[in-house]
Amino acid sequence: MLIDVHCHANLYLDLDVILKEAYDAGVEKIICVGMSFLGLNRVLEISEQYGSIYASLGIHPEEVQMNNEIEFQLESTKEFIKKHVDKICSIGEIGLDHYFVKDEGLYPLQTKIFKDMLSLAENLRLPVNLHVKGAEKLVFDILPSYKIPNINIHWYSGPETFLNRGIERGYYFSITPAIKYSPPVKNVAMKVETDHLLLESDGPVKYSGDIGTPAMVKEVLYSMSKIKNTDPEVLKDQIFKNTKKIFPKIF
Repeated sequence: MLIDVHCHANLYLDLDVILKEAYDAGVEKIICVGMSFLGLNRVLEISEQYGSIYASLGIHPEEVQMNNEIEFQLESTKEFIKKHVDKICSIGEIGLDHYFVKDEGLYPLQTKIFKDMLSLAENLRLPVNLHVKGAEKLVFDILPSYKIPNINIHWYSGPETFLNRGIERGYYFSITPAIKYSPPVKNVAMKVETDHLLLESDGPVKYSGDIGTPAMVKEVLYSMSKIKNTDPEVLKDQIFKNTKKIFPKIF
């Protein structure tokens, strides 16, 4: 069984087709990560509508520049997540972004939201699905202050210093279809031990012009197996075990 641990399934217009393609590729479970205050309801809706989709709720770091009201919606968002804790498998997508978010004046609010989301994950005893683009040092400095069951770093492409720190701390790293062309992503797949690797599409993000879909994680698996010089079936079994360990609520 293949599992996509980080996908924005709520953003597809042709979700039925996407899920059929995923199933045909052997992808049987998909974690749909929330991003915005307005999108969390939709994430829950599709997770209840489709048996293969599992909800992860959180506030994406780019929300600070896309939603002027997010600071005032933070408390109600946390209450919404707590109310639906039985229906979610993790807190995500959360984190910090100093790459796509250029306005440094927004960074304090972004950090406050991130810390609130980590506190929520700690209190609810849920794993987290993290975005760390351009803010790797700050994220890695903050994380030890919280007792989180498990941490997944999604699509890591930052400095090797913090990659090594994450490996030392036992974080998991989910690999995207960018492994086909991205040296930093290939490096993550090479350096992280197989017992801490996961698969993700991050769809519908585009890869070389192609819309990312959960079906693509099959290609990611084969790319990883070549880098690791490991039999694809052996690697698939190990990644299944990893996923079961970090996201037990989807099983």
